[in-house]
Amino acid sequence: MALSGPVSERRKFVRMGSDFPVQLRHIKPNAPMQVHNSLSQDLSEGGIQVSSFYFYPVHSKMMVELFLNTDAASVKTIGKVVWVEQIPYQDVFKVGIEFSGLSAFNQSCLRALISEKM
Repeated sequence: MALSGPVSERRKFVRMGSDFPVQLRHIKPNAPMQVHNSLSQDLSEGGIQVSSFYFYPVHSKMMVELFLNTDAASVKTIGKVVWVEQIPYQDVFKVGIEFSGLSAFNQSCLRALISEKM
């Protein structure tokens, strides 16, 4: 079946390519919290794509700490894994995380950063 007409973009927020350091903590009941370092691939006010050597199942809750630059405080929030894709022939995953606990202040910081870079 062919699609007719323009296909609309589902994204609610503008995304930008990025390579910011990120710390991820998988929130699992009755399990010790481990910190995994990563890099962002793209970023928006609503979420982030990261590359990771660790597999996180879809619907996993995550603590996300994003380091935008050395001068500013980090952006900390809760997120949910919405998709995972393994890079072929590698033990590396692309992980899409939707922010669910981003404060209004942090959201405005991200909005300003993205506007500045676009």
